[in-house]
Amino acid sequence: MVYYRTYRPQAIGDLDSTGVRETLTRVLSGKNIPHAFLFTGPKGLGKTSTARIIAKAVNCTAPIKERKNGFEPCGTCDQCVSITNGSNIDVLEIDGASNRGIDEIRDLRERVHLSPSQAKKKVYIIDEVHMLTTEAFNALLKTIEEPPSHVMFIFCTTEPHKVPATILSRCFHVVFTSATDDEIVSSLERIVKGEKLDAERPALASIARMADGGFRDGTKLLEEIVSLAQGKKITQQLVEEKLHVTGVSNLVLELLSFLSERKAKSGLELITRVQAQGINMTYFAQQMVYVLHGFLLQKVGIVGEESPVGKKFSLEEVQALLQLFTEAIRQMKYAVIIQLPLELVIVSWCLEESSSDEKTAPILSVQPSGKHTMDTLRKKEQNLKVQSILHPQVKAEPVKKEQTVDQPDITAHANGEDMLMENIIYKVKQINASVAGVLRGCRIIETNDTEIVFEAAYKFHKERLEEAKTYAIIEKVVREITGKPLRVTVRLKK
Repeated sequence: MVYYRTYRPQAIGDLDSTGVRETLTRVLSGKNIPHAFLFTGPKGLGKTSTARIIAKAVNCTAPIKERKNGFEPCGTCDQCVSITNGSNIDVLEIDGASNRGIDEIRDLRERVHLSPSQAKKKVYIIDEVHMLTTEAFNALLKTIEEPPSHVMFIFCTTEPHKVPATILSRCFHVVFTSATDDEIVSSLERIVKGEKLDAERPALASIARMADGGFRDGTKLLEEIVSLAQGKKITQQLVEEKLHVTGVSNLVLELLSFLSERKAKSGLELITRVQAQGINMTYFAQQMVYVLHGFLLQKVGIVGEESPVGKKFSLEEVQALLQLFTEAIRQMKYAVIIQLPLELVIVSWCLEESSSDEKTAPILSVQPSGKHTMDTLRKKEQNLKVQSILHPQVKAEPVKKEQTVDQPDITAHANGEDMLMENIIYKVKQINASVAGVLRGCRIIETNDTEIVFEAAYKFHKERLEEAKTYAIIEKVVREITGKPLRVTVRLKK
C-alpha cells in the first residue's frame, strides 16, 4: 500500500469525496469550529486521513492570510509536518478496539485537562469508536459535553448505529458515502500524475468499477496493475487481462440466457467457472446489473434496439432481476461464501414458473376456513377483471353471485393451503421477488383464526423469512388475502 500512504490527501481541497470536501469547507471557514466531530461511513474512504487534515488546520502556525481559503493547513510549518509524519505529541490517534474499556477512557479524561505541549489544540482521534464499551462511552460523555477550550475530539466509525445517541447529539456528524466511479478515477489520476505513469482513462474507470466505492481499494488495485504491467502502458485490455475479467461480458450474457430458460444447474455451473477463473465475483455481479440496466433502457425505448438476449425477458422480469442482483451485491460484502448470494438468486429465480403464459397468476383468495365471504367474492371478481386485461387469451368465468357465506365453495382447490400459498407467493412477488423465491421452497402446514404456520425446508430459508422486513411483507400480504391479522410463524422441517 505504498501509493495509498504516499498520496494521502493533505488538505481539504485534496479530498476526492465531493460531499465531504464541501461540508468541511463550510465548517472550517466559519468562526465557530465544532469541538467534536463524528466521521461515519464504509472502510477505505479516508476518514482518519481527513481527521489528520482537520488537526493540521486547527494547529497550523502559518498566518491566516497566507493560508489558502483562510483555513487550509500550510503543510510546511513544524506543526503540519509533525502531524503528517505522526510524531506530534498533541495529536493522539487511539484505536477504539484496543482501548475500549472504562479504565483507558478515565485515563484519557484526566489527561485532556493538561494544556498542549506545543500545539494550539490537543486533538484526540479515536478510530472505530463504536468498539468502546457502554461504561467507556458514559465516562467520555461529560468530557465531550463540556471539554476544555484547548481540546478537540474526532471520532471515526464504520458502524454509527452502535454509537449511543447521547454521543451522536454532541458531535458534528459528517457522513462519508461510498465514492462514485468519477471520484475514484480522480483519486487515481492524482497518483498516475505523481508517479508519471502512462495510463488510459478507460483503464482507470475499469479499476474504479472494481473498487466497490472505496478509495483505498482502488489505489490497491492500481498498485497491483502497475506491478504486473512491468512498465507497459496501462490500458483497459491490460486491466481486464491482469485482473482476470476478460470475457466477462460473454459470461454475463450466457448466465442471462440460462436464467431466461430457468436452467438452475447450468447457471450454478457457470458461477463455479467464474470463480475458478479467478474473476472478481463482485465485479461479475456488477456487470450483470449494468447489462440488465441496458435491457431496461432498451425495453422502454430510450436506447437502441433490444439485444437477442434482452428479448427473452419481459420488462417485469428485467425489473425483478435488477432488484435481485442489486440485493445480492449488497449481501456479498458480508457473505462467508462470496458467490452464495448469486447462487441463491439463480436458484430462487429458476424455481419460479417457466413463463406467465404457461401458468397464470392465482386469482382466488382463499379463506383459512375454506369458505367465501362477500368481501372475497368481490375481490375475486376484481381479480378476474384484471386478469382479463393482462391475459386476454384467458377467459374469465363470471362469479356466481348466488354463493353465500354459509355455502362451501365448490370450485375451491382440493387443497386450500396450496391455493393460499400460491396467492401469497403471487402477491409477495409484486413487492419483493427474492422473498417470493424463498417462499417457493416452503409450504403452509397450518392455518387457524389467529395464526398461519409456514414450514421451511432449509435453515437459511427460515432465517430469511424471520427477518423483520421480510416478516412485515408476508404479514401484510396474508392480511390482504385472508382479511384477518394472522400471526406468521415459520418452522424448520424436521
